[in-house]
Amino acid sequence: MKEKELKLDKQSNYSICVNQVGIITKVSSEFANLLGYTTEELINERHNIVWHPDMPKIIFKLMWEKLHNGEKFIGFIKHQSKSGDYCWLSNKAYLYSNEPNGTRKYFSYKGLIPMRAKYHIDHLYSSLLKEEETGGIEASEKYLNEYLNFRGVTYDEYIETFDDTVGVFKVGYFMTRKLFS
Repeated sequence: MKEKELKLDKQSNYSICVNQVGIITKVSSEFANLLGYTTEELINERHNIVWHPDMPKIIFKLMWEKLHNGEKFIGFIKHQSKSGDYCWLSNKAYLYSNEPNGTRKYFSYKGLIPMRAKYHIDHLYSSLLKEEETGGIEASEKYLNEYLNFRGVTYDEYIETFDDTVGVFKVGYFMTRKLFS
């Protein structure tokens, strides 16, 4: 049976909290229900339980590097439901608690992904996965860096170009900046 794309609700609160090793500590009922789980089934599980196999590991490496450095991470994540269906969500994650005992907690708010982003990111992730299959995460990282360098943008700038309100202007700005640098 072919997997199908899950229907998202613009009004829902899709959010999750994890600790420094990716164990889910809290999850919104809307996010759990979207993926066919109860909140109880997800608490104390590794966050990768909801990652789709089409997700390249390099994206999560980048995410954890940013989070461990105290930076926010914004990216697009393909999630897999308990039944095997999927959904794309925009992921905004950041450190929200740094305890004296060294425990860190991260909060991730998940929103709808712009259609234009879904198309481009799906193609990019497919290429990254092919690189990972043949050369591991190092090859995938090299491909991603070359992809971004060719466009003259950082990862964050690239993701920003999919903000539907200003994305087209940012693409033009980055292309002009590359042309004249």
